[in-house]
Amino acid sequence: MSEPKRWRVMLVDDHRILLDGIKTLLGSEPDMEIVAEAGDARMAMQLLTYVHVDLLVSDFSLPDTRHTDFLNELKVKFPNLPIVVLSMHDEPEIIRDVLNSGAKAYVMKSNSREELVKAMRHVMLGETYVSPEVALKLMQATQKTNSSALTEREIEIVKLIAKEYSNKQIADMLFISERTVESHRKNIFRKAGAHSVVGVMKYALEHKLL
Repeated sequence: MSEPKRWRVMLVDDHRILLDGIKTLLGSEPDMEIVAEAGDARMAMQLLTYVHVDLLVSDFSLPDTRHTDFLNELKVKFPNLPIVVLSMHDEPEIIRDVLNSGAKAYVMKSNSREELVKAMRHVMLGETYVSPEVALKLMQATQKTNSSALTEREIEIVKLIAKEYSNKQIADMLFISERTVESHRKNIFRKAGAHSVVGVMKYALEHKLL
């Protein structure tokens, strides 16, 4: 009788302790094996050119790149590679950015290790997965977006706009994409009923946001 298929997994993280913890966890899973490890995005891309991988598990914070840039590059070069992202960030904008950039699962580092295995199994079946805490954050953010009041993130961006930061600078400071910043700007203008930055600043002053 042939042995069951073992999923070939790559781990990407610059923290040795986390890598070792995941390796210990997956070591007891009969259908998974770790075939490659990388400490940054560059090393991961190099390994993927000659190591066959069925699933990639990556930390959100990598030392050599913004994670959405890494995901977008993976989507272009390895479009069929499923990706699970581990993160300590629970901001809805970051979660959406990661999922929109090609990740199939988003799991908080505060979750149990069993939650990671659950996410990996969902992804292996071709499904998208977010942990319960992440799903709650996304739902709450959607409810806030439907309100006419500015969200905390939008207020944060208004303050940075007032300091004359560009979309790229704001994206870098908040660890989100320029596309997300532009989306926030549109929502801010709409909610403020403004057609220019001056109008937004007037709204912010009237509502004591600055």
